[in-house]
Amino acid sequence: MSRAGNFLLKLAALLALCGALSGSAAADDDIKALLGAMSRQIEDLKQQVAQSNQRIGQLEQALKVYKSEQQSPQANLVGAAGVQPLPASAAGAGNSKEKAVVTVGDTKGTFKIPGTDTSLGLGGFVKTDLLFNSVSAGRDRLGDQQLAMSQIPVGAAGERSQIAFHAKESRLWFKSFTPSEWGDVNTFVELDFYGDPATYSYTPRLRHAYGSFGHLLAGQTWTTFLNASALPDNLDVGGSAGALASLRQPLVRWTEPFTWLDTPMEGLLALETPRSRLWVDNHLETGSANRAAAGDPNLDAAYWTTPNADRYPDLVARLNLNPEWGNMSLAALGRQLRYTNSSNGYRQDAWGGGVNLSGRINTVGLDNIRFMAHYGKGDARYVSTTNTFADAALDSHGAIELSESYGAMLAYQHWWDKQWRSSLTYGFAQTDYPYYANPVLTRQVQSLHANLLWSPVSQAMLGVEYTYADRELIDGRDGVLQRVQFSAKYSF
Repeated sequence: MSRAGNFLLKLAALLALCGALSGSAAADDDIKALLGAMSRQIEDLKQQVAQSNQRIGQLEQALKVYKSEQQSPQANLVGAAGVQPLPASAAGAGNSKEKAVVTVGDTKGTFKIPGTDTSLGLGGFVKTDLLFNSVSAGRDRLGDQQLAMSQIPVGAAGERSQIAFHAKESRLWFKSFTPSEWGDVNTFVELDFYGDPATYSYTPRLRHAYGSFGHLLAGQTWTTFLNASALPDNLDVGGSAGALASLRQPLVRWTEPFTWLDTPMEGLLALETPRSRLWVDNHLETGSANRAAAGDPNLDAAYWTTPNADRYPDLVARLNLNPEWGNMSLAALGRQLRYTNSSNGYRQDAWGGGVNLSGRINTVGLDNIRFMAHYGKGDARYVSTTNTFADAALDSHGAIELSESYGAMLAYQHWWDKQWRSSLTYGFAQTDYPYYANPVLTRQVQSLHANLLWSPVSQAMLGVEYTYADRELIDGRDGVLQRVQFSAKYSF
């Protein structure tokens, strides 16, 4: 027990004693002795309090010195041997615990890189697809993993009742946002695993890689000719036969937002990667790689020649309308198609282009209609799924003639409730070639998709989809694919 406690006990005893011995002269000597002892203890307590106060003062002074040294650790060097104080940024480097704190970023789902104003986010999803195909596109071909109209077998080719498993559509993306006095500097990179068409090969493939600074975007992303918000909500990533190709390519684009008649709008102008896809007669392109005259209708892109002789970028302009009931866009494309042959010095070129009207219109509740309608001459590279049509044809004399392409896609998405939804999508596209083109080239394609998707939580989706697709050749023969696809998708 402390001295103060003893003191209180003795004081209580004194009072009790005083009560018990009141009026007794014999007790006076005992009381005086007790009071003397208590007086000495009080003096001892005073000395202890003074010593404690002195110690507290010393500790407070030491704390002030410590804080001063932490804020300016180089202060002891100032004036010694002419050493100058370090800049504030360098001085703070020693305080690593405070600088290393990770904070919430400026946009949802991001975090700040310590010591910077840059917000960084990452995410993606894991998607597994199980496909039952009525006919196979062939060994290690993309058409068994997603809809590729040019790979639907015509004739006896293709294994019947084929099954395929894969997780190639799984994606990983990174994004960043950095504010500046000139506008936000943003970047986005996304990968999937379709880099190799081999069924069980998972080679990463770059989908998107672009940056934007204010209104200017540069890098690889969706072509400006395509309104990506009008693409249907299908499990099959290959797309609809009647939609524009889900084409991503390097480009430079300026976007200018404005308002007209109280309607938010955007004007987009872009320079994009050119690439001429041509059907060239074997008398002009004599190399063995040119299969333009082959009689086999199942050679996919082997009929086409890509000269890589382009001189001008594809020029795309688009107008977006963004009213409360959805969005609509009108896009126009202009491009030069060019062919050269170093063996004979032959050169030929022609200008083509196309237009595309597309949109997404809200109907009842969460339901919506999505559509595309397009027409062009020399724009077939932008139409339907991968490698379906050629932009132009060259005859044996080298005369170039643009192919004429047109098509449409219509989809309706219905929400049964907040967890269940379905989409029904039909698409049609056709390209007309000059009379001398190989009759085994694809002339017309169409597809139908119907699905049922369940999302019990926002990060998970399970679904089933039926696909019917038909490819018709110039000579009238056709091939049909029917597919049932089961998918599981988990986002992070």
